[in-house]
Amino acid sequence: MVDRNYRAPGIVHRRLLNPLLGTLAGRGVLPGGTAVLVVPGRISGRIRRIPLTPFTSDGRRYLISPRGETDWVRNLRAAGGHGALRAGATERIRATELAPGAAVPVLQAYLRELGRAARMFFDDLTPDSSAAEVAAAAHRHPIFEFTGDGPAP
Repeated sequence: MVDRNYRAPGIVHRRLLNPLLGTLAGRGVLPGGTAVLVVPGRISGRIRRIPLTPFTSDGRRYLISPRGETDWVRNLRAAGGHGALRAGATERIRATELAPGAAVPVLQAYLRELGRAARMFFDDLTPDSSAAEVAAAAHRHPIFEFTGDGPAP
């Protein structure tokens, strides 16, 4: 059986912060590269939007889910990795999920960049986690490498 991890956001995140951050990120006014992932819902087909901060390492761009098997992860999988990122302008993307083994160095770099803030997002990892600890937890934190498919219409 696969160990599925999902840390649901609290009501303040769901009802207040995500809508507010989504609006600001979509307009491209948030620092740090925060954008809105736009992807069709896997069941309804309705467009879903979630604010995320893409992570760049060694010139490659990633979407990382500290909360685990979230709706955006499942929707992006169901859409075959096709979606869009909006931060002022809209960029179509093609995302490919990394296998847990390939995700380890990316996750380690992400944890180092988060620093002490990693504790807010990861119950099981810190910036000081060993490669073995990160490898053991990588399957609980989906990572997608993405490339741009050009501007969205």
